[in-house]
Amino acid sequence: MIFHTGPTKPAWVLLCCMGTLLATCGPSFGAPTTNSAPTADMIKTILKYLKLESKELYEDYKNSSGEVPIDESLQLPCFTLGCGASTNISIIEAYLEEVRRLSENRVDTSRVTKRLSDITCPDARCSNSSKPSVSGPDKFYERKSFKLTVLKQFSDCMEKLQAKDRIC
Repeated sequence: MIFHTGPTKPAWVLLCCMGTLLATCGPSFGAPTTNSAPTADMIKTILKYLKLESKELYEDYKNSSGEVPIDESLQLPCFTLGCGASTNISIIEAYLEEVRRLSENRVDTSRVTKRLSDITCPDARCSNSSKPSVSGPDKFYERKSFKLTVLKQFSDCMEKLQAKDRIC
């Protein structure tokens, strides 16, 4: 009987361990790889979390920023569920990313932005491929007002939004 020693034994162990890990942690073989439209229950759940998290973001920033006025000239679009949602969501995401940038990542909008992208319509007829560019003000006090305004308008928008069965 011949016994193989050397690098083959560790290679087999590594292959077996990694194969098991990939099989259990990777996507299943029968899972679709394309983006599908969210179901009605998914939309309702995501909207519920968006309402809570947007209000929490606004309240936390309002409490930490002191007395800062709302900038009435800034109008954030409030999306409605439907084909136009993708366009408005991309605009809202751009504003939220600008809030995060201006706050030097102290206002974490990543969860809210992720949830918004989860309800974006994957349908090619509805999607807007261009990402809008939003730039906030340069002065410190105006930046605080900009951030508070964006967070308040987004929170108000989410509070008014009602879940529908479909986005697309």
